[in-house]
Formats: sequence, structure tokens, C-alpha cells
Amino acid sequence: MSAASEPEPSTSAVRHAEARPVGTTALLQALRYLFVTSRPLGWIAAVGLYRIGMAYGNTPDTPATWAVSAALSWPFCLFLFGLNDLADAASDRVNPRKGSWIHGAREPFAGTRWARAAPWLGGAAVLSCALALPWRGAVILAVVLAVAWTYSSPPFRLKEVPVVDGLSTATIMIGLLGAGYESGSALMAIPAESWAVAPTLAGLHIFASVVDVGSDREAGHKTLAVRAGPRVATVTALSLSLVSAATVPVLDYAPAIALYVLLQPLVFAAAWLFPKRLPPRRALNVVGLAGIVTLLYMLLVYLR
Repeated sequence: MSAASEPEPSTSAVRHAEARPVGTTALLQALRYLFVTSRPLGWIAAVGLYRIGMAYGNTPDTPATWAVSAALSWPFCLFLFGLNDLADAASDRVNPRKGSWIHGAREPFAGTRWARAAPWLGGAAVLSCALALPWRGAVILAVVLAVAWTYSSPPFRLKEVPVVDGLSTATIMIGLLGAGYESGSALMAIPAESWAVAPTLAGLHIFASVVDVGSDREAGHKTLAVRAGPRVATVTALSLSLVSAATVPVLDYAPAIALYVLLQPLVFAAAWLFPKRLPPRRALNVVGLAGIVTLLYMLLVYLR
């Protein structure tokens, strides 16, 4: 068939192509990156911790608590993980865990220019909603946002301060729980169990750095695993986990949380003693799955 006899594009096809602006593809790509960056599983954790805190404190729902619950999904997780990914861009490109909706994109801010401002917009949305809460809940959420910023961003970059990095993560998670607890009109004392799980959360974070030691070392991130080696980081994570486990007999944990607090040091001990049979990545997957199951169970039991 000659070029002259080739069929012309249909009028509808031409109109469809003309109707789609050139920038639409870039916009959709940026939104997809931002969705992956926010780690959708993190939405469940952040909103779940806040709502569980409300249930513990017998806090009734109000328009303010519903607004905060919504803001703690995509906006908060975009702020929390987006700032971290901006600072970790060099290591994320070579991190084998990246490139999924569970662990985030390798280059999450490819696309439109405004995408790099998205984490700050997410943080502003959370703070705006928090201002409608009683002052105690609002202050706790403001502290959570501040810790999230200092954890990831210079000049503080607490992520590279050994042990403090894990305690920062624990502060964020316990803060979300406490914000829900203090979102009511009555002044409540946050239960001791909420504070006692801090070493477990810190240990989990430190152990995750063992999995990322290769990419962190290549990018020059001075995590504990990079500074002292994976074995020392594993022992530190195990020691912190044992601190929380020791409180199980004396504090009134929910059964599901008590089981997790006891499971984590067992898994870390096995990974330390038998690294070939239970390599760090597999051990992290085990405790990660156990943590998700625990949180989902708590949501089913405590959420109204």
C-alpha cells in the first residue's frame, strides 16, 4: 500500500489527543509518585494509632477528630515519608527495597516542580486540622510534625544519630496515640504501656537500618549499622526490644501488643545467632508482618 493510500487518523482520535494537555501525563506521573511515596500502609498505621488512642481515652468523635483522622492519612504520610525521601534521594536510587508502594519510590519527586513542595503542603494540612482540637491534642500533633522534620531534614538529621533515630520514630508513633488520647475535653494521663513500647519501636527502626546498610553506606548516611556494623546494630535493636519485653509482666498491655513485644526480641535474637538461616531482610519481614497483623487486630477490637 502506498503512503498516499494510508488511512487518515479518525476525527475522534485527533480530538481525543488534542483534548489531553501536554502536561497531563507529567501531572498523573507526579501524583502516582506522591501516592507511592506516602506508603499507603502508613496511612493505616497513622490513622489507626490516632483512633486507637481515642478509643483508649473514651474520646467522642467531633468534626475536629474526623478532620484530623483524614489529615493523618495521605497528607501526614506524605510529610513524614516525603521529607525523608527528599533527604535520602541518593541512597534510595540504589536501595533494593525501594520501588514499591510498601517501601516508597526510588525517585519519588520526579515530575512536576510542585511535587517537591507536596510534603510541606501535607504537613500544613495536618497542622491546620490539629488547631481545631483541644490544646493538648494540638500540641502533641505539632510536636509529632516537628520530630518528623528534625528526623529527616538538615541541620538536625536525627536519622543519622545512633539510637536517637529509633527513639524519634517511637516518639512519632506514641505521639499519634497520645494525640488521640488527648483529643477530648477531659485531661487524661497517657497510660504507662504507651511509653513502655518506645524501646521496641526504637529497636525495630534500628534493625531496619541493618537491612539498608549497603545503600546507606554508599550514599554516606551515618546510621548505626554503617558506623558500627550490622552485628552491633542488631545487638542494640535486640537490647532495646528486651527492655520493653521485661515490662510485659508488670504492665497492663493488650494481649495482642504483649505478644508482639515478646515476639520481636525472639526474632532479632534468631537473626543475630543464625544470620544465614534468618537473614536481616527476612527477619524484618517477619516482624513487619506481625506488626501489621497486630495493628489490624487492634483496629478491629478498639475502633467504634
